[in-house]
Amino acid sequence: MDKKNEPLDIQAMYEKALSSHQQGDIEQALHLYSQLATYFPEVAGIHYNLGLAYFELEQFSDAVTSYSTAADINPEDPDIFYNLGLACKKAAMYSEAERAYLKALALQPGDREILYNLGCCYMDTGAIEHARTTFESLVKLVPDYVSALNNLAYANHLLGNFDQAKELYERVVHLDPDRQSARYMYSVLSGSIENVPPQEYICELFDRFSESYDQHLVENLECSLYTTMRKIFSDTTAVKSLYDHALDLGCGTGLSGEAFRSVCRYLTGVDLSGGMIARARKKKIYDELKCYDIVEFLDTATERFDLLIAADVLPYIGDLGPLFKAAASKSTDDAIFCFSCEATLQPEWILQPSGRYAHHPDCVQKTAEETGWKILKESPTDIRKEKDTWVKGNIFLLTRLQYKHP
Repeated sequence: MDKKNEPLDIQAMYEKALSSHQQGDIEQALHLYSQLATYFPEVAGIHYNLGLAYFELEQFSDAVTSYSTAADINPEDPDIFYNLGLACKKAAMYSEAERAYLKALALQPGDREILYNLGCCYMDTGAIEHARTTFESLVKLVPDYVSALNNLAYANHLLGNFDQAKELYERVVHLDPDRQSARYMYSVLSGSIENVPPQEYICELFDRFSESYDQHLVENLECSLYTTMRKIFSDTTAVKSLYDHALDLGCGTGLSGEAFRSVCRYLTGVDLSGGMIARARKKKIYDELKCYDIVEFLDTATERFDLLIAADVLPYIGDLGPLFKAAASKSTDDAIFCFSCEATLQPEWILQPSGRYAHHPDCVQKTAEETGWKILKESPTDIRKEKDTWVKGNIFLLTRLQYKHP
């Protein structure tokens, strides 16, 4: 490049990069920002814009690198650290995200968006007490911040502070009457009994945790349910070595699909949460994925399945009748239905303060027989850890009532 014209050319390149970015041509903007960064590696704004472009293209690790470079050059800009936190969270770098948000907050104390995202980061990593204090600080600053109020209520709920949670859920419903998740949790803590939670509650709950679900479940809750289910399934002599078409009900991010994939010729996953489906799709475990309510999917399905799996799904269903009936109607004569549920000593089923349902084994057996199933195997198990205490449950294998295994 001619040295005489270099400043003009560089300015034109920068303007073209900004224009491309504004017009949505992110690939072109990225190319130009990268070139500019080689000319001016010491300019924080170029690396910042490069981070924005990478983030929009969902190349989150690269975004982290660019934002980190910008932060090294200009460590006094809270926006750089805020965006670095967002990118780190997307890249599942939760400790780094926390540090970035805290740095941004130190530079810009009391910023509502920084506080909110810091609180969400704590929630995602299972640091619930830190989340509670963060959202509490935010609600003091902005009393009608509905999402922060809702998260504060949920944090108190998880910590077992049910009275505080109930009061906060009530405030959320007052400010936003259409927020079904808060309405449901308020009714749970008020002693109401519902057969199933509203679909909006399930979607919001699992969409919120979809990005950190695997890490949170395994590391924070010490959950090995999926591998336990597979072992119990494989140790049962009546099961086949390979199933033609398996259906993973409430497949989530694909943990159960990973556990059972090797015994499935074809595997379909169904989940109500779009966030969970998106995470499962990235793993390339399933032959087919559907974003659907599981009973509605079964009611409209044209296929028949010889293996049905429902890991940690029944805790979000009270009356099991509709699910068992729908599953029976779309299963082959030799089908196996493998699922887990939380246990209770009380008759039938109960809605717990956690918002999840627990089922007595007699309730499962009765419902199974009424809908065309019989219990092939029942095994007690630890579901997950909550506040250093194991949640007790059972794993069941059902088979069709009239079918006799060879």
